[in-house]
Amino acid sequence: MNIIQDFITSTNTNRPGTSLTVGYVTIHETANTNVGANAEMHARYVKGDDAQNRQVSWHYTVDDSETYQHLPTDEVGWHAGSTGNHQSIGIEICVNQDGNFIAARANAIKLVQLLMQQHDISLSHVVTHQHWTGKNCPANLLADWEGFIADVGSSTNESIGTVRVLATALWVYNRADWDARYETVSRDEVFTVVRELTVNGSRMYQLRSGLYITANPEFVQFQS
Repeated sequence: MNIIQDFITSTNTNRPGTSLTVGYVTIHETANTNVGANAEMHARYVKGDDAQNRQVSWHYTVDDSETYQHLPTDEVGWHAGSTGNHQSIGIEICVNQDGNFIAARANAIKLVQLLMQQHDISLSHVVTHQHWTGKNCPANLLADWEGFIADVGSSTNESIGTVRVLATALWVYNRADWDARYETVSRDEVFTVVRELTVNGSRMYQLRSGLYITANPEFVQFQS
């Protein structure tokens, strides 16, 4: 994958230069829904005076089309409390309202898989910001963290079949939550399914795109 290296200046206070022995990857979300709050904007932000004064930094920011690297992976960033900072590579996923979070999520998965391979990190050591400090971060992914980890663990994202829409119009969801309506799809659209899960007693299919759809046979037809 294409990673744009735009490192924080070595003289900045939020690049302490402390040696990092990588054992974990820590996932964050930027929580910045402003228009234009993409990876490039965060690259500028983390190099600015505000970031220095707040003592904040991390290694990568991912949006729906680009990945920026702000620190070498052998240097500590300030993103997950003292313990998390000294053990993990920090990744921020953009949630800007003019971006596509599903695509950003998919790009983050590719980056995590690459880092796991490069640094011999186990899947159990891909963790949330919440893991270190209790903060509700990454807020969107926490709603289906198991699904995110399942996708990270599947290097090929192999399908279990396809599903065809039977209803005239049908909601799909951006996380495994019946309240997380994202957009509608139309009759006879076909999607690739990567897993089946149960949410509040009702079955869902997770699609290769990262979206979710009902598994109710009244509304969709599954074929393995």
